[in-house]
Amino acid sequence: MSEAIVARRGRPLVVPAMATAALVAAAAVIAEGDPYRPGFFPKCIFLQATGHWCPGCGGLRATYSLLHGDFVGAMSMNPLVPLLVLPVTVVGLGWLWLGAAGVRLPAIDVPRWTAYAVLGVVAAFWVLRNIPMFEPYLAP
Repeated sequence: MSEAIVARRGRPLVVPAMATAALVAAAAVIAEGDPYRPGFFPKCIFLQATGHWCPGCGGLRATYSLLHGDFVGAMSMNPLVPLLVLPVTVVGLGWLWLGAAGVRLPAIDVPRWTAYAVLGVVAAFWVLRNIPMFEPYLAP
């Protein structure tokens, strides 16, 4: 057996732990940065170039609101953030917790239709939030 395979099996949580650390650091910057204050974070390039909102517009403010316990505020800024990020975060942290406890977990196998469904929801959200009739509800 090659040494790389043995090293990977010996340290199965190194990459997930590093990813978690990076996400925690990013969350700390967002939580302390206050994206409601103008000029702290860069403006959306897509919005500046086209005048239309992208699916991520309002995402920093939604994340900031979530990190401060304001679910309703997060939903008003960008509903994709709480509806997609929260379940992924809970599953990811549970996966990491069980792995750290020594539970042998199978590889995550996301069905292809799930990825297409998420992309479809994001695309539909992108289009709907730029239709004037839906702007009062979906605009950040």
